[in-house]
Amino acid sequence: MTSAETRRRSAPAWLRPAVAVLGLLYLALGIAGFLTPETAAVGHETSRAVWIFSTTPLLNIVHVAVGVLGLLAATRRTGSILYCWVLFVGFAGMTSYGILATAFGNPEDPVNLNWADNWLHGLTAVAGLVLGVVAARAAARAAAR
Repeated sequence: MTSAETRRRSAPAWLRPAVAVLGLLYLALGIAGFLTPETAAVGHETSRAVWIFSTTPLLNIVHVAVGVLGLLAATRRTGSILYCWVLFVGFAGMTSYGILATAFGNPEDPVNLNWADNWLHGLTAVAGLVLGVVAARAAARAAAR
């Protein structure tokens, strides 16, 4: 097997579309957060809601950035694998922060996460971990051939 064939088979075929879907989800959530009238008119003083998720300008920027990076990462398989690991590490940290922030409730918190955000970020971290592990195993199997 040539190195070009190994590179083509280094990740599962479904990884790039899965990363694109995650990117679109976060991009839509971030844009929807910016389009809520309360968030667009007010600074970061209060938290508003899009569906069941809290929105603040800082959280919207994070969601839009994660979405754009996901769409960019979906263009290459190695970028998709790296994006999965970054999702895992970043959102595991955001989930930990969110649990502590929600449990101790500080009104001055600029991110102002709620429990729905914690679940979303936690599930995203788990999805990033699962996708990253499956893709890494597929890449190792392709390299062993």
